[in-house]
Amino acid sequence: MSVAHFLRELRDVVYAAQDLEDDLEYIELHKKFNKQLPEASTQSSAKKPRISSSQQLELSPDDILNNVRNITEQLNCIDSGLKDAIKMAMLFKELDKHEENSLGGQHHILQKRHVTTSSMNARKIYGREYEKAQLIRMVKEPPSVNSNVSVLPILGLGGIGKTTLAQYLFNHQEVESNFHEKAWIFVSHNFDRIRITREILDSLSDHNGCKFLHSTNLDCLEAELKKKLTGKRLLLVLDDVWSNEWTELLFPIESAAIECVKIIVTARDQIVLQGKGKRNEIILKGLEEKDYWSFFVSCAFGDEDPAKYPPRLHDVGKQIALRLQGSPLAAKTVGQVLWQKLNAEHWMYVLKSNLWELGTDGNNIMPALALSYYNLPEHLQLCFCFCSMFPKGYEFNANSIVCMWIAHGYVFEAELSSKTAEDIGHEYVTDLLCRSFFEYGSSKESLKIHDLLHDLAHSVSLGECYIYEGQTPKRIPESARHLCVQSSVNLSSICEMKNLRTLVIFGGELQAHELEALKNIRVLVLLDSEVKEISPSIGHLKHLRYLDLYETSIESLPESLCGLYQLKVLKLKKLGTLPSQLSNLINLQFFVVNCQRRLAFSQPWELVFPLKKETGYRIAQLKGMKKLRGTLTIRKLENIQSKEDAREANLKEKCHLMELRFFWSGAFSNFDVVEEVLDSLQPHPNLTNLYIVKYMGSRTPSWLMTYSMQNLKKILLYGCANWHLLPTLGQLPFLKTLSLEDMNATIESIEDLDVVFPSLEKLELEQASISFDGMPVTRQECRYFPRLRHLSITGCDIVRGLPWTRLSALEDLKVYYSSGLDDQLPGCLQGLTALTKLMIREAKMVSLPGGVMNNLKALKILDVSLCNELTSVALQALSSLEYLKISGCSKFVYWQSEMQEAGALLPNLHDMHIEYCQSLEYLPTWLSSITSLKILSIVTCPLLRSLPESGLPSLLRELCILGCDKGLIDRCQDQGSQEWLKIKHIRDRKFSALSL
Repeated sequence: MSVAHFLRELRDVVYAAQDLEDDLEYIELHKKFNKQLPEASTQSSAKKPRISSSQQLELSPDDILNNVRNITEQLNCIDSGLKDAIKMAMLFKELDKHEENSLGGQHHILQKRHVTTSSMNARKIYGREYEKAQLIRMVKEPPSVNSNVSVLPILGLGGIGKTTLAQYLFNHQEVESNFHEKAWIFVSHNFDRIRITREILDSLSDHNGCKFLHSTNLDCLEAELKKKLTGKRLLLVLDDVWSNEWTELLFPIESAAIECVKIIVTARDQIVLQGKGKRNEIILKGLEEKDYWSFFVSCAFGDEDPAKYPPRLHDVGKQIALRLQGSPLAAKTVGQVLWQKLNAEHWMYVLKSNLWELGTDGNNIMPALALSYYNLPEHLQLCFCFCSMFPKGYEFNANSIVCMWIAHGYVFEAELSSKTAEDIGHEYVTDLLCRSFFEYGSSKESLKIHDLLHDLAHSVSLGECYIYEGQTPKRIPESARHLCVQSSVNLSSICEMKNLRTLVIFGGELQAHELEALKNIRVLVLLDSEVKEISPSIGHLKHLRYLDLYETSIESLPESLCGLYQLKVLKLKKLGTLPSQLSNLINLQFFVVNCQRRLAFSQPWELVFPLKKETGYRIAQLKGMKKLRGTLTIRKLENIQSKEDAREANLKEKCHLMELRFFWSGAFSNFDVVEEVLDSLQPHPNLTNLYIVKYMGSRTPSWLMTYSMQNLKKILLYGCANWHLLPTLGQLPFLKTLSLEDMNATIESIEDLDVVFPSLEKLELEQASISFDGMPVTRQECRYFPRLRHLSITGCDIVRGLPWTRLSALEDLKVYYSSGLDDQLPGCLQGLTALTKLMIREAKMVSLPGGVMNNLKALKILDVSLCNELTSVALQALSSLEYLKISGCSKFVYWQSEMQEAGALLPNLHDMHIEYCQSLEYLPTWLSSITSLKILSIVTCPLLRSLPESGLPSLLRELCILGCDKGLIDRCQDQGSQEWLKIKHIRDRKFSALSL
């Protein structure tokens, strides 16, 4: 027997051992809750909710002993067989043979939208000069006499650079200026004419996509497309075409009254073109040797200087590059292996490896990719292989994939590490991204695997991962442990798959008997919006760790689900009534429900928990969930009737929660109860983010007045109308962000503090009256806000006691509509020497004189708007200024006379915008000497009748004059006039006497 056979047997035994271990753990948990049930309620046994029928699933001592014996016997048998069969060289040979034999099949696959985009990932394109020139020439050619539609195919193997070349063309300046409209469409295996037509429509600049967002009427879509393309020049890229059905897209385009259409088609096979564009096709081979070597060097050496390394290393590298046959993807992946050790010994090992056989046809680069795979650490191999259960091109969320890995035990936690399993899992993701096994999808929130690497992952998974269409007579192999079902099919066939550990279903509903058969399942994902309920038999899946129902229409959960004691992740889009025994899910870490926010790459999930007075919405249902992670939002807290009820949430034992959000709403009759409730919702000291919204009590919760919440990094208080005396927030050592909105309060302080707000970086005050009078500002040895970088004050009537002279680190200041600062503002600015951005809206100040502005030497952005009393601004000291905007200042008239040498004093100014200054009569004479100025915009300055006598800067690229004196506009467009001579050197000019 082959080594591969013994490996498969060994894998099966390991799975059996894991199942037995999990069975024993489940039995212990089940016994624990059975003991608690009589004490937890005064209900009669007849009225107690039935959690699950898991009692029938327990193992007897004899069953356990027999299982252990069977596992031991199988291990002994495998050990005996391997001793006779295994040698390290033979192992590599067998694996290599398996590699060659396992890549012949191809699954038809469900593709996720927007897998590729027009954005270029590569910083530089190596070589392809001929192909680039040919494409640009063909794209710019006028349409032929016979047809306005031209097809330009780009053909080649996967990973050869077809998409990169198309992206280069799509973004080329010469090409862009030649078309009215551009559209980039990712096609892939599952051709969907309706979807693609809709996406082309959505790409048109003047199209309102909302009207046809969900339309399935192809006739209406194509009629709208023809209408929108009338008289237009269109560049259309159809990327990754696998079927000749794409030619159906030509029907409405060819029949439209269009000026010109160029269609770039990237494909691997000439057959799919159906003869279209035969004369124009560009077939990409491997890169030329010189260009490929340059690319290979950049991949293998990274940021290191290749010249620092001996010639022998370069010689070995050239031999390796030769074997890769010009494949960019192979260079990228193998380069990662070489970069780990930049020495000849390691590179010779790579060169001599048996996995370098490239196949007789010269096109098989899989062994090169396999080498990169076998150089991955074991844990990354496991995680990468698992991802091959998803269809090619499918984009998966990083949070989701990490939690699936954890559910299967692929993420290994160090005993003494403070990192969570999720933290480590995201490190795995980052590592796979850096090694090019993952890449970003259509957004930074999604990930995907390149097709070639997907083939590799599927190969090395040894049949564990399988994608089932349901439209072929093929049986699902018994070796499958992770199964993806792509369409609505009869799912009864999976009942035979008793060893499945992952099941992802894109279409279809699991019946009770089908669920009961999945006794070893760890991960279950349903992605069909037509599914509206789930069978109570879900309670039989005692090993289930990850349950994703987010894309379904399920709004209620059966009571039996509360017997899934091992469940760690539960996801739903909406939830009606919660099961009464939900707190039994003691291992639940992420409960995603009612979450509307789009989450970033590594942002934790959020549970929005709305409270009601009726059963099914009680806060006590959170009691047992001590392992909840991420964000917990509790709404309608006014429905908690007493402090005893609030304590039932047991928040202080939920040590993994990062963020808590408390929301009140509606009328209050008893403010004492409100205060007691908040006091009883004490979080665990590990909490980092705290939001309190519309708390109507006046008393600070005791846990916020002590040192118990020392780890807080962000606090937001909003609409707490009666909370006038805030606690000593300035002593929190790690607080970075403080937001106070719709408040009228004083912040307490302690006299003997050496540092007040030691870590605060961002302070936001909005629609508030805030006093810092409690701080001992007279103590010179005390430091205030030493790290404050961003200060935003919006709509504040009163801001007292803020130690402006001590804000030496402040970089970004925004003061909007805050009458409480009108008198203070000029004086407040004088000591802000680190300020780089200043934005002022609607302040009643007459000027920003030199005495105020002279210290702002670091200022880069100055934006002053709607200051109707402002007459002048001193700019002479602002040597770092890059962007200047003065807008809506109706009395602004005065440019400082000291600015005669502005070119030297404003050496970095590149953007200048003067808007809605109705009293401004002239531009400064020093304007022409600002050689760095690139953009000048003047809008609605009706009294401005001429440009400066000295002209405008010689390097000015863009000039916009709108809504100004008509005579000035006319003279600027009259060739030969004095005004025209001042601006004729400017590339982009825009004029209009009409106001915006």
